[in-house]
Amino acid sequence: MSEVREVRYLTDDRDLEEQNELVISYGGNGDWYVAVVPEGEGTIGRGVRICTSGGASAVAPGLGRAIAQAFRALVEAGGSTDKGITIVRD
Repeated sequence: MSEVREVRYLTDDRDLEEQNELVISYGGNGDWYVAVVPEGEGTIGRGVRICTSGGASAVAPGLGRAIAQAFRALVEAGGSTDKGITIVRD
């Protein structure tokens, strides 16, 4: 089975002309990457790295755990365009 490397959650605010997605990616280095981008667009240059050693882990120790919980919640909800969730696997 392939490993989940990214989850996307499309906003449920349908009043907007252009919709944004929350994107959470798991880096091979153990860090998390979080971005909000227009639907279907890439995250390069638009994201924030949440370090699991140093950086965010020292400044806001619970932040990495919270991002990991959000990632798992989206994975557990499953990929479904009806739910606005996309799961990207290796």
